[in-house]
Amino acid sequence: MTLAARLDPYIRRYTFEEFHRLIESGQIEEPNQLELIDGLLVQKMTKGERHAAYCSRLYRLLVGLVQEQAIVRTQDPVQLPPNHEPEPDFAIVRFQQDEYRSRHPQPEDIYLIIEVADSSLTYDREVKLGLYAKAGIPNYWILNLQENCLETYSLPTGSGVYQKREAYTPEEKVGIPGIRAGELSLDQVFSIG
Repeated sequence: MTLAARLDPYIRRYTFEEFHRLIESGQIEEPNQLELIDGLLVQKMTKGERHAAYCSRLYRLLVGLVQEQAIVRTQDPVQLPPNHEPEPDFAIVRFQQDEYRSRHPQPEDIYLIIEVADSSLTYDREVKLGLYAKAGIPNYWILNLQENCLETYSLPTGSGVYQKREAYTPEEKVGIPGIRAGELSLDQVFSIG
C-alpha cells in the first residue's frame, strides 16, 4: 500500500462554511496564504517580481477597458461548488452595487478568469483549468510568461475541459468577454519585457 493510500483517510476536506469558520476563529493564522481547492487547504505559490509586474500592468489595462461595465477583482476569492475557493490573479465579474460585500462571486457572476503564469504554468494549465472548466467558468485565460503569449480557453464542459483553445502573440488584440468595446492590445501587456 502506498503512503498516499495510507494517509488518505487522514486527509480532511473542508466546506466553504468550515473554511470561513477556521479563518474567523483565528485557527488559520495566515488565510491570505491559502486557497480552498477541492476541499483541501492549498498554500498559494509565492509571486516573484516578474509576476507582480505583469499583474500590475494587466490590472491597469483591464480597469481602463472594463470601466463601469463590470468589476475587476484581483487575487480575491471566487466560490466554485462544491468546495473550491481559489483566488485567481484576476476575475472579471458582473457589476454588483455592493461590490460582492455579502458573498464572493460564483460561476454565474464570472465573465472571465485570468491567471498570470510563470513558474505556475503547469498548475494553471492542469489543476486550475480543470477546476474552472468543471465549474462552468465561460472564459479562462492564461497570460503565459514563459512563452510570451496569451492562452484563451472557452466553451467549458462539465467534465473539466474547455472545447476551444486559442493562443495570441504579443502583436495581437483580444476581445474581453462580456465587455463592449473591450479589446486588449497584448503589445501593451508584454512591452515590459
